Amino acid sequence: MTDRRPAFACVYCGGAHDTAAEVRACWERTGGVEVGGGGDQPSLFDDPAKAPAAPPPTQRPADRPNGQVAPRTPPAASGARGPVPATAGTHRGPAQLGRHVLVRPGQPVPAEWQKAPRIVLAAATAAVLEGLQGHVIAGTGCVIETHLDLAAMADQATADPAHELGPRHTFAAEALAHLAVSNAIDLREGTPRWPVLDAAVALGARVVHDGRGDVELPGGARAWLDGGPPRHMAPVDGVAVLHRVTVEHGSLRLPRPNATTADLAPDQLAAVTHDGGAARIIAPAGSGKTRVLTERARHLVQQWHVPPSAICLVAFNKRAQEEMKARTADVPGLQVRTLNAIALAVVNGSAPFARQSTRRDTIDEPQVRRLIGSLVKFPRKRNADPVATWIEALSLARLGLVAPTDVEARYGGEVEGFAGVYPRFRQHLARHGQVDYDEQVLGAIEVLLTQPSARHAAQRACRWMLVDEFQDLTPAHLLLVRLLAGPDGAVFAVGDDDQTIYGYNGADPTWLIDFAHLFPGAGDHPLEVNYRCPGGIVRAADTLLRHNVRRVPKTIRPAPEAADRDGFLVAAAEGASVATTVQEVQAALAAGTQPDEMAVLTRVNSLLAPVQVALAAAGVPTSGGVGTEFMER
Repeated sequence: MTDRRPAFACVYCGGAHDTAAEVRACWERTGGVEVGGGGDQPSLFDDPAKAPAAPPPTQRPADRPNGQVAPRTPPAASGARGPVPATAGTHRGPAQLGRHVLVRPGQPVPAEWQKAPRIVLAAATAAVLEGLQGHVIAGTGCVIETHLDLAAMADQATADPAHELGPRHTFAAEALAHLAVSNAIDLREGTPRWPVLDAAVALGARVVHDGRGDVELPGGARAWLDGGPPRHMAPVDGVAVLHRVTVEHGSLRLPRPNATTADLAPDQLAAVTHDGGAARIIAPAGSGKTRVLTERARHLVQQWHVPPSAICLVAFNKRAQEEMKARTADVPGLQVRTLNAIALAVVNGSAPFARQSTRRDTIDEPQVRRLIGSLVKFPRKRNADPVATWIEALSLARLGLVAPTDVEARYGGEVEGFAGVYPRFRQHLARHGQVDYDEQVLGAIEVLLTQPSARHAAQRACRWMLVDEFQDLTPAHLLLVRLLAGPDGAVFAVGDDDQTIYGYNGADPTWLIDFAHLFPGAGDHPLEVNYRCPGGIVRAADTLLRHNVRRVPKTIRPAPEAADRDGFLVAAAEGASVATTVQEVQAALAAGTQPDEMAVLTRVNSLLAPVQVALAAAGVPTSGGVGTEFMER
């Protein structure tokens, strides 16, 4: 297991804290000291002189160096430091909302924020981002003072290869701009402005000034507006809280209480009603993860009144997607997709994603094999499938985000010349308007990295992401999820680090172990009960899994009604596994078990063939397994 480090640097005590709440408590203990406001007070952020130079303004977003943004000329600052009276649209509102005010250096600050911590944003760096993130998560309303052009910072782009950026890549300037603006009254131009208030008014809300909410809705109800991280807030002083994501998607429906009548176990209930956006749901086998995912989606729509267009429920494969769609049939408009389906929609510019100039067709494995055969000459060998090795290498490069030269070195001569063939393979796909399944993912990543407008459109459609089998995401999948989730990072991830099975393509239990660092402010709701297996099997599995070195510490226990059942395990003698399998299946059938209630698992696909043949000879119907393409290898 990796060493755990505190998540938030603290400017108030000079140390670090595990939670944002501890940062806030530290600020309160120091008497609400201003940070970066002048004098000899310590600065939370880097010296402006050390900030990297911006690229020339003539560069297009896709041509800019990594992480850079085109500069704009900032409007001149106005006035001297000092209190100014609050006017319409500048109210701080209840402390629970954590609302900021955004000003230029030296600009006066409304009286309501005079005692708020002052943050000076002088450069778009990771340290700056981490500092502001801590305040946002803690719900500390701040005075944010900056000369930076935040609108331009949101348009970061890079043409650097994804394998150089890695799965933890963050557009720091984009994230910083989002955190500074989304929940802040902007006074930099002199006239107060707040985008979420403008959007609510455009939908028919009316600004109110009597301290009982920010707006009055068309039906007469009052509401506070929340521009903070995706979350559910109970009414404040009897006034409901309306989140910006709901308004962004064209709705003024107020949320219901964060409660559900769904039949859920206590651990499942805690996960489904998590009151924030990001959360890690460790879900061991048989703990009801699919139920938690689908109930969470239903809860967001039916209780929180989050518009379905803002939610993306991500299934690991097509079969899981179909099951989730069936379970959420009563939630019209909900997006239930696989990551590959999302990626292809991004690449082709299908709604709700930004339009693209070209569309690409998906090719299958036989076509990929033919393409590889046209690019690589293989010596003929009996009982060998050299093309399969090249397919694996292509996946490692694209899904594992491994440099082509490193891929070639790892295979020790089995894919000689791979570093040269790899770009030719991708160029051929692009010229012919094609993608295979791995190219869908990498292509989508490249669109999101190089086209800020496409990234913003994708993030709008994925404000809330619910992701299944998180432990099996490859580095490319993780990068794609993080780009889609954007600065809000509202990823509700369900998975089990003990079940990581795609390590050969870079899937890593670290994604769940370090989840709070990938998605700051995330909640943690482990599921503990295995409802699928007898107690003896659950206890044996738990004992075995505790020997994993890198894992999230967890409790796995059987359901009460299964605790006293031991289950059974039949071990076949070496060389008799096929015959024993057929015998066990026939015995189960004789006892009344239906064929579709049984599954045969093997280590690799090729081992399924003899079992399929033997079961067919015994008259046992089967589905799945290997197809005719197996004979072509």
